[in-house]
Amino acid sequence: MKILVSAYTCETGRGSEGEIGWRLVLALAQSHDVRVITRANLRPVHEASFADQPKPARLRFEYFDLPWIFRFYKKGKRLFLVYYYLWQLGAGLRARRLLQSEPADVIHHLIGGMDWMPSGLAICPGPFVWGPVGSEDTHPIILRHLPLKSQIKDKARWWLRWLMRTFEPFTRLTAARADVILSHTPDTLPSRLRPKLRHFDQTGITDDLNLARPKFDLSRGNRLKLIYAGELKDWKGARIALDAALAFFETGAEADLVIVGDGPLYTEMLAATSAHPHGGQVTFLGRVPMERVIETLHEGDVFLYPSFHHGLSTIVLQAMLTRLPILCIEGDATGRAVGNSAGITVPLSAHEAPAMGLARAIATLAEDESLRQRLAHTAREIALEHYAYDALARRIDGIYQGLAASPTLDIAVTKD
Repeated sequence: MKILVSAYTCETGRGSEGEIGWRLVLALAQSHDVRVITRANLRPVHEASFADQPKPARLRFEYFDLPWIFRFYKKGKRLFLVYYYLWQLGAGLRARRLLQSEPADVIHHLIGGMDWMPSGLAICPGPFVWGPVGSEDTHPIILRHLPLKSQIKDKARWWLRWLMRTFEPFTRLTAARADVILSHTPDTLPSRLRPKLRHFDQTGITDDLNLARPKFDLSRGNRLKLIYAGELKDWKGARIALDAALAFFETGAEADLVIVGDGPLYTEMLAATSAHPHGGQVTFLGRVPMERVIETLHEGDVFLYPSFHHGLSTIVLQAMLTRLPILCIEGDATGRAVGNSAGITVPLSAHEAPAMGLARAIATLAEDESLRQRLAHTAREIALEHYAYDALARRIDGIYQGLAASPTLDIAVTKD
């Protein structure tokens, strides 16, 4: 089959959605002719990647970006949502032109996982798959324990998503136009879309040394080594992880916390560490190359990732693949993936801050070495069995085949 894919980001070595897009289009190109519309600034990244690993014969990239003035004002993550919205419009127009000269059997918005933002492919004819997309709501108990500024931001985020889904015409067109919607949070979408919804995990992993180096000797040293890796943002659980570790250190525990990453909470977290009597047990590595992330995970004993309103992060699966038990809190995709088999998912209580329950979970693994090692083994098994890219690609392939076989959707693009 001929597939036209939209992937706002699609690259290896940096994790997140770019890694998801990269791995999935490589897997899909084993069975289909796949064209991918993606950002033009990824062309040199792709050329470097394919210098080491030959590009699949059935995979082609179409590079598109907005004019330089838009890129100038975007500047990293500043005005990202505005740029992303306009990029979708432009990518949709590019896709229409491509389809006029070379039809596709299915068009698929693969990367750009916000279910409250539009897809440019919605303006193109043909069977249309949207997703995986989704968006997590913040658990009310977590919201109660957040600083006032974070609570205001969360409420504003909720209203923005609701307004976009309810009134923004391009987003409504996307949902109406989609024949299948793949979602990892189907409950957050309007009930009118339920007939189209298919539950689908957002994130995958592959057993690759460029993503994780498995631990075979799970024994630990005298000091328990805790790892947090991710942007230092509230919703990624960075401050909760720090507070939990410091509370655990107050018990006199022989342990250390290594924090990998940077972000808006860095100054606040550094100040909290400096003021704490056990702050010397915390090390900030900052933003480091993927090779250093992989090595740091391999050196760890437990991975902390108490995120909320967050999809399943690639770094969590990398830690699971490394054979680290995961400590998280209930309320988002991380907790659903980890459960109490790949680590400990801490239940929330209205009577205490989430960090306190997480600190007790750390103590549980510090005191029960057989439990820690058992969870570590199971974490890797779950990552390989449930989140392998090949398995995700097979599920997507089944959806493609279903669309092609449906008589009501037998409208592969042959003209415009």
